[in-house]
Amino acid sequence: MGNDIDQVSRAQAEVLITELERVADGLVDRLERTGLTSRDVTSARTELYEVREHVRRLQHTYAIGAQPSV
Repeated sequence: MGNDIDQVSRAQAEVLITELERVADGLVDRLERTGLTSRDVTSARTELYEVREHVRRLQHTYAIGAQPSV
């Protein structure tokens, strides 16, 4: 039964990673827009780094390889 929980947790982590990568893609799109204030750029960069760190931690914790970019 413990193995089932591990598999369920891993599957949930994979879904969360996919969602976080979508968020990261949106942040990159936001950063590529022109006309952003330096405060907006700093905010988006900070959020992007945090999202990427969450993805790295999940990948490490659940032994999940990097997801291919779409």
